[in-house]
Order: sequence, then structure tokens, then C-alpha cells
Amino acid sequence: MKDFFYYNKGTRSAVILLLILIVLTLILNALLSQKKSSEFVLSQNDSIIKEFAESRESSKSVDYTTSRGSQTLNKESIVSRRNRCTSYTTRNSTFSNSDSIHQESNVTNYPRIEKLKAGELISLNETDTTQWKKIPGIGSSYASRIIKYKNLLGGYVYKEQLMEVYGVDNEMYSRIEKYIVADSNYIKLNVNELEFRDLLRHPYLDYEQVKTIVNLRERKGRINSIKELSMLSEFTKEDIERLKPYLQFN
Repeated sequence: MKDFFYYNKGTRSAVILLLILIVLTLILNALLSQKKSSEFVLSQNDSIIKEFAESRESSKSVDYTTSRGSQTLNKESIVSRRNRCTSYTTRNSTFSNSDSIHQESNVTNYPRIEKLKAGELISLNETDTTQWKKIPGIGSSYASRIIKYKNLLGGYVYKEQLMEVYGVDNEMYSRIEKYIVADSNYIKLNVNELEFRDLLRHPYLDYEQVKTIVNLRERKGRINSIKELSMLSEFTKEDIERLKPYLQFN
């Protein structure tokens, strides 16, 4: 270093200038290298942006095609559903017409029953279901129940016994009793001749009562009157009153 300062003034100036040129060259090379790297990065970014744009365009194209396809399918589905609905409506119309014809034929097969007018009467026991249905307020169900209970009793003694039929209450009885006239066509039970099961069929006799009657017959040989039954604990006063018209002791 010491020797450097021994150079003359011109030589020193040349060396300094050379050093400055070397430094500038290094700086220039560094700047050029940085610029190329930046351009490379920018080039890569431009490529990525371009690919992204192309991808979006492609996606839009696919979506548009799919949408068009879906619209086409939807239109076809709508047309198909309309055709099915039209076909279904046509079939229903055909069925409805068929049902109407069938119902009309049923109406002609079952003519309407004329109801009784004020003053017209039917017999309490000599009446079938058709006649019972002529009473206003009596339909097939009630008529059937009335006849079945009549058969169990052996016939009605009083009109009031109709209130023992399921569904016939006081209000209904008050509406229908004016169309009914009582009669004496009911069957009596021969207490001394009928078997256990025959007596038990009657609605006014329960198992214990029938058993008592049979035991009493076996002990005495026969029962002479209903008074003998009234003395037994199995029969209440109400039971005797209900049974009295139906029992005979021949």
C-alpha cells in the first residue's frame, strides 16, 4: 500500500479510474441480472393469468352447455309430464264415466223405499225388514236389529220393548211409535218342557235363573205358576214382570 503512493500522479489516476470502472461494471451486471429475473417472473405471471383466463372461458362454456342441456331436458320432462297428465286425465274421465254408468245401474237395481205417511201403521210383530224401513228414521241397520231382537224374544209384547234394541233411545222411539200397532203374535215358553239350552236363549233369562228353574223342576216334578219363581232369590220383581207374558206352565 505504501508503494502505491510512490506512483506518480498520472499512474494513480489511471488505477483509480480502473477501479471505478470495475465497480460500475459490477453494479451494471447486478442491475441487468435483477431486470432479467423480474422479466422472467412477469413472464411467468402473464402465463399463469392467461391460463386462468382460458380456464374461466372453458368453464363458462361448459356451464352454458350444461345449462342449455338442462333446459332441454326440463322442457322434455315438462312435455312428458303434460302428456302423462293428459293420459291420466283421459283414463280418469273414462273410469268416471264407467263408474257413473255402474252407479246408475245400481240405482235402478235398488229402488227407493216409500216412507209411511201420517196415519199409516205397521204391525209390531207381523212385519219384515222391508216394512220396518218404511218408517221415517228407520234404515237397514235398525230394521235388521229390530227383527233379530224380536226373534230372540219370540215376539214383542209391548211397543216399549223397542227401546231395548241397540241404538233405539227415547227420542227415536217417540218418533217411530206412532207408526206401530201392537199385536199378540208372540211365542210363550213352556217352563216345564223346554230344555236348559232352549230356556237360556231367551234374553230375559240368565244362566243362574235357568239353572234354578231346572233344579226346581227336578225336585218338584213341575212348576205350577210364576208365583213359585217370584219366591226365589234369583228372580227380582222386575224380572218377574218382564217374564210373566212369556212363561206358561202347562
